[in-house]
Amino acid sequence: MWKKVVKIAIVVLALVVVALGLYVRRMMPRFPEQLFVQPSGPYAVGTREYSWTDSSRAEPYTKDPSDHRRVVVQVWYPAVPGGADTARYLLRPDEFASRSGGRAASKSKTHAVLNAPVAESGGAFPVLVYNHGGAWTRWSATFTTQWLASYGYAVVSIEHFGFNQTVKYPDGTPFAPDTLTMPKETGDGRADALASWAFLDDPVFPIWVADARFVLDQIEGLARDPGPFQGRLDLDRIGAFGWSFGGATAVQLTADDPRVKAAVDHDGQLFGAVRERGTTRPIMQLHNATDYEKLYPEKQRPAVRELMAMTAAWDSTTRELSSGDWYNVTIAGTDHGDFSDLALFYKRSKERIDARRAHEIINAYTLAFFDQYLRGQPSTLLSEEPSPFSEATFRARIRTPVPAAP
Repeated sequence: MWKKVVKIAIVVLALVVVALGLYVRRMMPRFPEQLFVQPSGPYAVGTREYSWTDSSRAEPYTKDPSDHRRVVVQVWYPAVPGGADTARYLLRPDEFASRSGGRAASKSKTHAVLNAPVAESGGAFPVLVYNHGGAWTRWSATFTTQWLASYGYAVVSIEHFGFNQTVKYPDGTPFAPDTLTMPKETGDGRADALASWAFLDDPVFPIWVADARFVLDQIEGLARDPGPFQGRLDLDRIGAFGWSFGGATAVQLTADDPRVKAAVDHDGQLFGAVRERGTTRPIMQLHNATDYEKLYPEKQRPAVRELMAMTAAWDSTTRELSSGDWYNVTIAGTDHGDFSDLALFYKRSKERIDARRAHEIINAYTLAFFDQYLRGQPSTLLSEEPSPFSEATFRARIRTPVPAAP
């Protein structure tokens, strides 16, 4: 599972995930029984899954005109403490590309209880929609989804079929994409990167945004209809976040869907129209600090420098055109994989900080941001320059008063 998919990711995103490829080329993953630290919030955590079909959209990754777009989500939420044993990290190995890799990953456990009852206290919980990285999975940032749930958020993580690792739906039905294939490599790194980015921008990115907006519709149903979440999801307090391509999706949602009040981008290169028009909603971008030029031969570095300058310019333009507050955090000693669970699977070079330290910083800023903009709880972390974390470089532009707590 790991080698094949990371190779795809390197081809597609070219630069921002090159460190991800270095993980896999040099090392084999390790899956200890307990990957994650105990979440520190006041709630126990439950998890459950849903599978939904969008009858209004054809499946873009198959040629069969009778196929409709299916979306699977995994939800982490505040739960009644106790109950059954905690859930495995990977619930169904056969759902994903490599059964052997999946079986290894499934040996690890989380701190969430499968299908646990929703916590009796806490009223209606704010909702966070999570989008995974390109070519990855809905569970690849469990370090943060279950952690945020322990602080009283219902986190709905979307599986974006076609640009992920899935070969089966949860009910066992095969998923076999036969169209919308990635551009073929030509050997010209600059040209290949630009072609991949163009393909991701259209048609792939609009598919992900449409998936997320469809999930927002379904969340409304979960809050309204009989079931464990009836009356327990606060639809006036919805945020979005994600890793890599999923982070870009989260930012775009703030411009496309008024239900999304704020977004956090975990190290994602931006795509979509938000790069040309900005957003009215508050956003936070977290970045790694890898010097990507040094990872390439000398003759390739001018092209790498040019491409990285393009991504930096998109970030800058988005912030300049946005009327909402923005925050920009760079974490020294991290690379792209540190914004996912991958950081826990591999040995680390001496230049990188401890994986759990990286996750501590990412979780702290993500929680502070959503607490401030969804719960109306001002955070000193979002006003401290320099950051209290020595590894973090923090910048912000604040234009609007912190919203009052509901």
